[in-house]
Amino acid sequence: MHARLAPAQALVDERRTLYRLAVDLFAPGTGLSDNLADHPIVRYEVGRALAGHGGLDPSRLHEVAALRVRDAGIAVAADPRAAEVLEAPLRIVAPPGAAPRPLTEADGERFEAAFAIVADGVRLLRRLAPAMADDLLAHVSMLAVLKAETSGGVVSASSRYVPGIVLIDEPSAPIEVAEALVHEGAHEKFFDLAITREFLDVRAEDVEEFENSWSHARWPLEQTFAAWHAYSCLAQFAESCGEEDLGRDSLLPKARERADEIGAWLIAHEVELRPDARWLLHAFTGDPLGETASPADQADADVREDGHFHVLPDVRYKRADTGRVVVGRATQPPQLFWLDEDAGWVMAQCGPSGTAEFRDLLARATEEWQADSAVVARRLKSALGSLVRASLVEWTP
Repeated sequence: MHARLAPAQALVDERRTLYRLAVDLFAPGTGLSDNLADHPIVRYEVGRALAGHGGLDPSRLHEVAALRVRDAGIAVAADPRAAEVLEAPLRIVAPPGAAPRPLTEADGERFEAAFAIVADGVRLLRRLAPAMADDLLAHVSMLAVLKAETSGGVVSASSRYVPGIVLIDEPSAPIEVAEALVHEGAHEKFFDLAITREFLDVRAEDVEEFENSWSHARWPLEQTFAAWHAYSCLAQFAESCGEEDLGRDSLLPKARERADEIGAWLIAHEVELRPDARWLLHAFTGDPLGETASPADQADADVREDGHFHVLPDVRYKRADTGRVVVGRATQPPQLFWLDEDAGWVMAQCGPSGTAEFRDLLARATEEWQADSAVVARRLKSALGSLVRASLVEWTP
């Protein structure tokens, strides 16, 4: 189901494209390697800047990315500086009164023992559910193991504020690691979907909260959807576990029941979800999804065929390998937009000058899209109209 929405590597590429554009808005010309674009703390620093919490120092990005890791099938934080570099995720996931500390190579045999269990857990996940492992682990850039006496009972955790890193309590068995990677990998997958696809918008903050039946905790819509997605993935993983002895804190026996409870609530409130979130919800639950009207083929009356347009000076854009285009405006704080297919195609035709004639676009689009010129004209006018209304381009008759 995930792959039908976006294959994992395509989704990762689009997420990298977004972060590269964001960095370019703050420090034009600064390039991000894949390693930098994937690094959780680099993404945290970029996220802070996008939220208006200070600027962005490119040298800081290279500094945090120098954190040493060890390969256990996923990158495991091993550097003795980990507590300092990973301060943000450790602080964010800390239970009240706790101050989690990561195990590192400075802890000697204790770290090596935990590292070996993590490596076994990754292998176990790939053996039990190879397709799921490929799908979810693509979104996990780093794992940190927490010292049990400092974690405050954290079993596993992740945060949308520091996407890409999974934190787990000191494990005693590989199955604990495998389950934690499914649980938190599902969250990491959701974080990437939420910033590249149509999942939630600002209205989500005003929707009534969901109250679960097992702890009576109340969750806002975003957390509710993330929990449903994680429990749905755990329920699927449980079917692959067979006779495996589960950890004492395992959620696998409860996952299906909880996923169904949350899913029923989400379907009752699906009007608050954006189209891709609704599609995924119905695909996972098996509930038929009704057809929704699309304005994509409607012409825009304000766009004439005898004019030209130019991209506004504060607009930057990048095109992912998938062909999708993300656009940013160098405002304070910056604004980022993913464009629909037609609008993205139009932006990609602008070239270095940032200008284009409607008639030239029409000729190119008619050839490339292999559609009737009247249909193509309507689609182009709709795309250009949306770009004008978003203050990304200016139309001159």
